[in-house]
Amino acid sequence: MDFGGTCDLAVWCKLLRDKGWTGPQIARALGKSEGYVNNLIRVVERASPALLLRWKEEQNGVTVHVCATDWLVQVCLLPHELQDQELAHRIQVATR
Repeated sequence: MDFGGTCDLAVWCKLLRDKGWTGPQIARALGKSEGYVNNLIRVVERASPALLLRWKEEQNGVTVHVCATDWLVQVCLLPHELQDQELAHRIQVATR
């Protein structure tokens, strides 16, 4: 299966987990680590709508890339309002 980017991969991982697959099963099927798969699922579950939309938009190459996976994992620990603030700040810094 060909994914459009990391956001699409994350959504598929979450879908598979919701269908009863375990983290290790998904990781083996994709040839990725279990930690990576679990982090992607965590981002999909916890990210604000604005953050998810931006991550998805970046896959088409039109917008400046600011949603690195490591950053997403960290920022998704925050409440949605703070996630959106962090995203706005990151975009502002990247487009200076």
